[in-house]
Amino acid sequence: MKKIKSYKGIMNDEFGIRVNGNESYKNITKDELNEIIEEVKKINFNRYPDNDSIDIRKAYANVIGVSEENIIAGNGSDEMISLIIDTQITKRKTVLTINPDFSMYDFYTSLNDGIIKKYNTEKDGEFSVSKFITYGKKVEPKVIIFSNPNNPTGHVISSEDIIFILESFKDTLVVVDEAYYEFYGQSMIGYIEIYKNLVVTRTLSKAWGLAALRIGFLIANKELIKSLNLSKVPYNLNTFSQLVGCIVLRHPERILKNVEEIVHERERLYKRLNEIQKNSNDEIKFYKSKSNFIFGRTKNKEKLKKALEDKGILIRYFEDDSFRISVGSPLENDFIVNIIGNNMCEVREKCEENISN
Repeated sequence: MKKIKSYKGIMNDEFGIRVNGNESYKNITKDELNEIIEEVKKINFNRYPDNDSIDIRKAYANVIGVSEENIIAGNGSDEMISLIIDTQITKRKTVLTINPDFSMYDFYTSLNDGIIKKYNTEKDGEFSVSKFITYGKKVEPKVIIFSNPNNPTGHVISSEDIIFILESFKDTLVVVDEAYYEFYGQSMIGYIEIYKNLVVTRTLSKAWGLAALRIGFLIANKELIKSLNLSKVPYNLNTFSQLVGCIVLRHPERILKNVEEIVHERERLYKRLNEIQKNSNDEIKFYKSKSNFIFGRTKNKEKLKKALEDKGILIRYFEDDSFRISVGSPLENDFIVNIIGNNMCEVREKCEENISN
């Protein structure tokens, strides 16, 4: 059996503050919860869910301004990504993505014996669309996929650059993973009928605060949707998730308010972390973000990890010198900033001590 690098999700009750999964710190309201409780009483638990997820597709279509015929609903946007790669990638076929980006692109490509190729972006997030296209022409991808805003960096690719990619690879499916769209505000959904090779994926796990339910969507032109539906797993979205999703989608104004608060908190968090960076003698760096997290790099990642974990704080660490902090509540963010600030002071003092000796 071939070795596949699996996704490592971390859930540990030892951590009082978990800001590693890019979840929303805002839960559903009491009114929504009461509505859910009443609707759950009507579920026929002995029956399979609606195979076509009609109600939730209509509800989401109403929110984003397309027809439900442009949408497939599924078990998180992960399933939608899997559906695309499963239908397009066979042995030795290539998926082109960006480095760094969401690790599940690699996972699903590996499952299908495909080849993953990655275009390396600059550490400051600079993206050269012309260099990306030149690289893409060399590797001849069957699928191009990237998150926008990028996970884990929070950097973005402009709509103009994405259109350039679509026009340069007309026979290649271009998948724009918009899991964090709400925190950015610019989408490619308006182009799905113009570019027949465009696919957009979305989720209710982030801004909508429904990570527990795993609800995702694939949005594309109607002909492509019909084709992909032929390979969709039957009964892929359970009745409870469909029901709750429909209820929450009736209240987009709540999400807009939540997003405003999270974006405000993101900017406040970045400002405070940037102050730490300025006094760190280049020991740590943080990057501006258009998502609900802040990406950083440090030469002292293990010391930072120990300092945070000793205080019950879990953030996301990557294999190199980088890490990612999800935006938490104001109190959580203040606590995290204080721990990181104290840790950097200790690192700086030790460096100065070594220099003086």
